[in-house]
Amino acid sequence: MVTPKLSIQNLSLSYRTKQTRHLALNGVNLDLAEREFVAIVGPSGCGKSTLLKIIAGLASHTAGDIYLDGENLGEGVPKGVGMVFQNDALLPWRTVRENVRLPLVISGMPKSDHAARVAELLELVGLAGYADYYPRQLSGGMRKRVALARTLAYDPQLYLMDEPFGPLDAQTRIRIGGEFLKIWERVGKSVLFVTHDVEEAIALADRVVVMTAGPGRIKSEHLVPIPRPRDFEEVRFTDEFHQIRQQIWHELQSEPLPDSVKP
Repeated sequence: MVTPKLSIQNLSLSYRTKQTRHLALNGVNLDLAEREFVAIVGPSGCGKSTLLKIIAGLASHTAGDIYLDGENLGEGVPKGVGMVFQNDALLPWRTVRENVRLPLVISGMPKSDHAARVAELLELVGLAGYADYYPRQLSGGMRKRVALARTLAYDPQLYLMDEPFGPLDAQTRIRIGGEFLKIWERVGKSVLFVTHDVEEAIALADRVVVMTAGPGRIKSEHLVPIPRPRDFEEVRFTDEFHQIRQQIWHELQSEPLPDSVKP
């Protein structure tokens, strides 16, 4: 058997509130293959983002195990895992070049190699002419591309992406999503991608996982049999896309609304 790139086994998370003990995740089981792109959708509050934080070592879990290339991750921030947040989290006092260069410094890459690698990454994300700009001088979409270039500089084996295009307007979101899809098809790393946008999930992923309302668990999985390379916008007009979207919406609509949005 081929060892999964990522294997989540019976993962649960509970914590105590003032009144009771709250179960956030309940027995989550999910495998991610080498070079596979998996998107996770589910109701608000189901634990999608929490699951990514646990994998990234930014939050603890109370039961279960997580394996990367067959090795138990245990506690702490694991090597080989990179996370892209909804907030681009750029350092505002550093230029684009300096933000992208930071992972190279941390990784110990020889300083003589930094300039060429940063230039290569900025070219890849379409920002070759913006190396000396500061984050405040960039649009939201451009900052997202800087954040992606910085993660690429780290060169993780597994990408965790938590609503990375969420704050963008619809037009920019489609454009950046298309650019990211082309970059991923060149890089070919494993990706676990959280989003509220079902269409975005289908357009990007090899497989879409639906989570239940809290306590979150895996409810269903949907293969996306649409050939690659894909056009991020045009793929939405295919019959396969509409069939999968209908299936996923049916799964989501059968889940109860969170208490915070009930009338």
